[in-house]
Amino acid sequence: MTRSDPGTRTSARTAVTKALTDLDHRIEVATGRSVDTLWDQRDRGLVDGPLAAMVDAHRALAQAETGVTFHRVLLHRLTSGEYPVDGALLERIDRTVDQLKEAVAQRGGLRTTALAALETVEAASRTPPSPAAAELSPQD
Repeated sequence: MTRSDPGTRTSARTAVTKALTDLDHRIEVATGRSVDTLWDQRDRGLVDGPLAAMVDAHRALAQAETGVTFHRVLLHRLTSGEYPVDGALLERIDRTVDQLKEAVAQRGGLRTTALAALETVEAASRTPPSPAAAELSPQD
């Protein structure tokens, strides 16, 4: 994995830039795997159940984060002084602000979904071993 920008993650194998989310670290701690590894394993059908649901929810959240970043950067460009200030620019800025609001709201909903899926995985990782597993004695 190479990092070209602190807000993105690029996989050398796929050359796809993935947005970082505020849940990445928690996901990696809960699973013991990197987000890139989880995404790759999900693509290859190696994870299922709650873990697959969490990976899918996280992927949707990362895509929503990319949408927020796109509209934020567009707004910055529109207000940078590159374009003459006129009615058309002001209308475009208004549209971009509205689109940014929508993208932020969508990201918020997807974050809630991803967080719920993550909490399920975290709870499963904290579940104590079954009594049968506790009865096993170490080999001599």
